[in-house]
Amino acid sequence: PPRNLTVGDVAMGLPPFAPTGAVPNSSLIIQDGGLMWKLKGGGWAFQYPDMVARVQQGRTQISWARQSQAPVSVDMNNDGISYHFGSTVVHRSVTGELIYEQPSGTMHQMHNEVVYHWCNPNIVVYQTPNGMVYYDEGGMTYRGADDLAHYAANGEVLYQGMGGITRQFPDGSANIWTDSGVLYRHADGMMTYTPVGDKQPQVLQNSPLLAEKFPGPPLSAEQVLGMVTKALAAAAAP
Repeated sequence: PPRNLTVGDVAMGLPPFAPTGAVPNSSLIIQDGGLMWKLKGGGWAFQYPDMVARVQQGRTQISWARQSQAPVSVDMNNDGISYHFGSTVVHRSVTGELIYEQPSGTMHQMHNEVVYHWCNPNIVVYQTPNGMVYYDEGGMTYRGADDLAHYAANGEVLYQGMGGITRQFPDGSANIWTDSGVLYRHADGMMTYTPVGDKQPQVLQNSPLLAEKFPGPPLSAEQVLGMVTKALAAAAAP
């Protein structure tokens, strides 16, 4: 988590202290009561009664030690800009990404997607135009426009959609709720069905599949398209 920026942190870079990395005895008095220092690695540092700035190798850092308000620090480079006030840091990149950091968690926005992370309890939420995904110690949950799926840490899966609800257990058993009734698949392979309005489940027998109605090799996309073209031509004929 970001540290808590205090007035004392900024004051250590103000007069009478020399800026970190400054060339000794290189200070010059400038307008408005400021000092300008040459830095050993190239660049310049500027000091004012309540503000300090550094310009070095494509990076600019400015901090204000405001007595009546919380101090503020700004850091700019070729990739973007960040603001640090109190225990909060906000980053903005040139590509449009936004990162918001606090001791309690972070928020990361990338175009039309957002990721939230809370530290205590440890939760991650991933939001997209198609839905949201939640991660916590209990598992993962996906929520879409018309459906919801939960994958529990113990292997249990729960799905809820327009057609009903399915709950699958780690031992292979499953419950399927529909508008017409409930289907139970037991761990031993037996299947039972309880229609709506009934209390007694019915045992479903496993029977072999019927003969294939359309024997032969599967059709290719070109063959299907040809069949559709012939059907349309026949329908349009007088």
